[in-house]
Amino acid sequence: MARSGKFEGFREASRQMNEMSKAMARGVGRKALTVPAEMLARDVRANVPVLTGETYESVDVTAAKQKGGVALQVVAAHIAAVQLEFGNSDQAATPFFRPAVDAGFDRRNQAFADALVIEVDTAVIKKAASDARKAAKG
Repeated sequence: MARSGKFEGFREASRQMNEMSKAMARGVGRKALTVPAEMLARDVRANVPVLTGETYESVDVTAAKQKGGVALQVVAAHIAAVQLEFGNSDQAATPFFRPAVDAGFDRRNQAFADALVIEVDTAVIKKAASDARKAAKG
């Protein structure tokens, strides 16, 4: 399901990230992605039917493998999570993950946009301060 949105200030943040080192840009991206990922994890936990609490506790934000970039994933690692979400021949589906994804999509996108601008500005300020200290030393 394709979705789109409009972000304010993204062009400027993108330009500033292109001027950063790769490691700094990855750090900025990781910090900015953590905000909506944690929001999604909270929403998923709120939807999980609590029987023993193990599925609730298994919902977590982890680093995902992505070639040449930064990715985070929200996972429900407990074995019962798949059975709860999709059901089986003996148990009806009790979706908890997909409704959480759909419910707060725009809110999480806006949080990401805000966090990205904040993190980019913070990184630029830190870089400028570091450069000033180096210039003062000699």
